[in-house]
Amino acid sequence: MGMKSLKEKTFTVLLVPSPNDRIRRYEISGRWIRWGGLASLIVVAFTGVFFVMALLLFEKEARMIALQHESRVQKEEIVRIYRRLQDIHSTMLDVAKFERKVRLIMNTSESNSSNVILGLGGPETSVAPSVLIQKGKKGMDDLMTEMDRQIGDISHGVLNQEESLSGLMRVIRNQQMEWAFTPSIWPTHGVLTSRFGWRTSPFGLGRDFHPGVDIAGSMGTPIIATASGTVFLAGWDQGFGKTVIIHHSGSISTLYGHLEKVAVFEGEHVKRGDVIGYLGNSGLSTGPHLHYQIMVNKAPVNPRRYILNRF
Repeated sequence: MGMKSLKEKTFTVLLVPSPNDRIRRYEISGRWIRWGGLASLIVVAFTGVFFVMALLLFEKEARMIALQHESRVQKEEIVRIYRRLQDIHSTMLDVAKFERKVRLIMNTSESNSSNVILGLGGPETSVAPSVLIQKGKKGMDDLMTEMDRQIGDISHGVLNQEESLSGLMRVIRNQQMEWAFTPSIWPTHGVLTSRFGWRTSPFGLGRDFHPGVDIAGSMGTPIIATASGTVFLAGWDQGFGKTVIIHHSGSISTLYGHLEKVAVFEGEHVKRGDVIGYLGNSGLSTGPHLHYQIMVNKAPVNPRRYILNRF
């Protein structure tokens, strides 16, 4: 008798729960075993494919997360560089303004190179870089174009500023003696309480013209000469009380009023930074302060024009 195929065979399965229980008998067709095995293979195959796809998806997601993080870091770096460019541009403008003030004090012509720097405007875009970045490729293109423009302006500005400062150094070397006799610093530390120009009189007499600046401070605070020169007056003035007047050159002189004590004598030669007296409340004064005044050709001028340093 020939061999039967698997689907034609029948298999018997005996289940013996326990010695006292009845034996259960099940007959399974070979056809079902065949289809069951095939189904199991299909399930295993699908499970394997699903597992591989899941691994690929997880790997892709991990790469996406890493790329998003890298992109975010790069955008933050671009914003930081943009802001640094703004800071450099602002610093260059401050240097150019400071140079202009030095040239004004020294009565020398302004540099065309420095004027070029002062003529450079701020960024053309008024939109924050972080906002442009959120606009996608168009925003990034606009931001990179603006950054390229600013880098070009800064490079050009650095060269101009270097040329301008080199010229200023030559002027300073040539006028070093004159510079020593030109007021350029604050005469004391304190609080600026009254500026140069018209103001409401502190004595209730309407409006009056204030020919200097008032700097309030503690009694006894040292007062220093703002430039080298010769003491013209070291004594009492009817309005300013104990006063020191210094002649610095043929046209410039400084006055220090309302002192508590005078520390120099008439005819004495002083240098910039020498202590000439101490802050007080003498003369017509409403409180301890220094009245500081600069005269050019005997006419008062705004002292702020001649002050380079800060409190």
